[in-house]
Amino acid sequence: MNRKEFLAGIGKVCACSCVGALAASLDAAMAQESTKQTAGKPRGQERIEFTEKWAVRFFQVLDTHLDEPIRKKIMVANGRACLLEWQKETNRKPQTTPLTLEDLAKRVETSGSSDYRIDGNIIYFQFNSAAETGNPSPENHCLCPMVETNPAGLSPTFCLCSLGYVKEMHEQMLQKPVEVELLSSVLRGDPRCRFKITVPQA
Repeated sequence: MNRKEFLAGIGKVCACSCVGALAASLDAAMAQESTKQTAGKPRGQERIEFTEKWAVRFFQVLDTHLDEPIRKKIMVANGRACLLEWQKETNRKPQTTPLTLEDLAKRVETSGSSDYRIDGNIIYFQFNSAAETGNPSPENHCLCPMVETNPAGLSPTFCLCSLGYVKEMHEQMLQKPVEVELLSSVLRGDPRCRFKITVPQA
């Protein structure tokens, strides 16, 4: 398979959802060993361990065969798809009225939220709670359920998915394009995932 064919194939899989590809691969592999059990280990635990090993190996393949700009494009697209799918599954509708930076600043001040800090047209955002529950999360805890145990050897490429998630979230909120930079990441050894969001000035 040449590079063009590889990129076309991997783009179709990942741009839609790396998680979906993972589920399909996992189901196929597990179907062949449906009767096997490791002594004293629950089936669910076996599946988690397989998922983590698959994720580590898959991102090693991406890093080996794809240039950084392509990896970033794929993962950002997947992050967007992740948020949109979560909104669909939870029946959450995007807001129809754009939020201004001033409105956001007032909300932050009123709520006392530590998720946001706003400096001019720059938003500093970090994940302090899980989207699924709204409950506070401890430091050094990745909120992506697929790799929340921080499997050893997982590529930093995985965290580029969060750029797309945060970008889609704030573009829906503000209803304008924004640029997002990943400042820190739990999977890269930081206590929190933090982002710098640049909002274009009128």
